[in-house]
Parts: sequence; structure tokens; C-alpha cells
Amino acid sequence: MTARLLDLDGAFDLQPDLVAESGRIDARDLGPALRLWSRPAALQALDLRVREALNGSGPALVFAGSGDFHHVSALLIRRAADTAPERRMTVLHFDNHPDWVRFSPGMHCGSWAAKVARFSGVRQVISVAMCSPDMEGSARKGADLSVVREGLLTPFPLRAGAREECVVAGRRILTIETLGDALFLEHVDRMIGSDDVYITIDKDVLSPLDAVTNWDQGDLRLSRLIGWMAHLLDGRRLRGADIVGDASLPVYGPGLFASVLKRVEAAMDQPWQVQLDTESVRINAAANRQLRDCLLPHIRRAS
Repeated sequence: MTARLLDLDGAFDLQPDLVAESGRIDARDLGPALRLWSRPAALQALDLRVREALNGSGPALVFAGSGDFHHVSALLIRRAADTAPERRMTVLHFDNHPDWVRFSPGMHCGSWAAKVARFSGVRQVISVAMCSPDMEGSARKGADLSVVREGLLTPFPLRAGAREECVVAGRRILTIETLGDALFLEHVDRMIGSDDVYITIDKDVLSPLDAVTNWDQGDLRLSRLIGWMAHLLDGRRLRGADIVGDASLPVYGPGLFASVLKRVEAAMDQPWQVQLDTESVRINAAANRQLRDCLLPHIRRAS
């Protein structure tokens, strides 16, 4: 099984090696309607197209372009859960943002994790390595903290400003930098237990030295992320994985009204317009290659 490119935005047009080595699912016609947030009709159209493309292929590693599309992970996770509903699955979510806000109808790139935490077949979501200020005042910012209170979603921020911990939904959350990698991994190992695993990565969790995205970025180095995943996947079945965070030039829709709303939201939430220069493409292509080389052997073993 090769990796699959879910082509929503042309993010991989300047990464010929990844294109040549991967299967492609053409969905650029749906991209504007899906970017940032999607109503149910666009999500259903994409779900049908993805399921048809992946039918019979077993676990999949999917690259899905910009982090503006991280909510399409929910469709991929539901597909993975449906393949073996009798087996519990933990979703490991690596991201600079917790993606747990309320949004309806449809799904937002900042809302999908809270929805996935309640999927049948998913026992829990473990969100890892956030540095974003979204962790601060989360209730005020519209987070659905019921999933944290019920133990369905557990955050492990990389750091919380200059503090050693933060409080989320009344729970004291120690940061990874406070715990240290060994103790952090021990906690997560114990939480996963014998569950199967699904991994979803937004490359904005990475340092700007290792990825170029159109969102505010964290401080995690790629080598550290790969080391964590190798440890947590040892002896476990990887039911699927997806990767977003490749910067692309935005096209918003569907229609003028949605385009204007999304442009305003992007202007408020995204700190800059990324310049897609040669060095940015090289950095993203190198990260994609290393992530693929880490995850694809586990995907193949699970097939």
C-alpha cells in the first residue's frame, strides 16, 4: 500500500517525489467548500469519494494538504473505526491546537476532535504537544470541554507559557516539558493499553525549522515526534493515519457569502500568508518524506 494524496488544494503540486510515490484522490472541486469549515453536504460528498477510492484497501496513510482541512480527518477516522468496530481504537492527535470548539451544522478545522471523541469505535482522543494559547480560557473560546470532563479527550500540552501546568475543565494538566519525555510516554502507554491506534498529525505542531504552515506553529522538532510515534506504535496495530499542514494558496467557498466569511475568519485567526518559496517547499517535502517513512511500515503490517 502506498500513501494516498487527498488533493483538495494543490498543496503537493511542487512535491513531485511524493506525487510519484503516492496514489491520488482528486477532490479539488470540493476544496473551497471544505476549507476552514464545511457544511454536511460537502462532507458527505467527500466521504463518498474517499470511501470509493479506498474501498478494500485496508488501513491508509493519507496526506490531505493544508491544516485548513484537518476536519476531513474525522471522515478518515470514522472509516478506520468502521473496519473493525469490535476493536477499541485510540486516536493520537499531534497538533498545535486542541481542535475542540463547538460548531454546527457541519464541521470546522477547529471542532473535529471533540466530535471524533464521541464516535463509536473510538475509545479516546489523546491530543499532544499544543503550545497554542487556545489552551488558555478554553471555555470562553467555545471549547466543548464535556469531552475532557468525561475522559474522552485528554490534552498533553507541550508547554503552557512559563507555567508547569494548566487547568482544563477542572482537571490539572501537567505539560510534557514538566513531565519529561519518559514519564509522558509512560502515561500515554498506560492510557492506550491494548487499544489499536489511529494517528492524525497537523504539521503546525512542528517548529518552523521542520514545517511551513499557514497557522501559528509550535516548538516540537520532527525527530522528537518521530521518536514518540515509534515508541507508541511498538507492538500496536496502526489502523490508519493522516497528515495535514502543507501550506497552500487558499480558495474559499462555496459561493460569495461563505467565501467572505472564511476570508474574515482567516484574517483573524491565521497570523500570516505563507510565501510558498523553494525553501518552504523543500522543508515540507522533507517532513512528509520522514513522516511517511515512519508510518507506512506500520500501515503495511496492519493491512
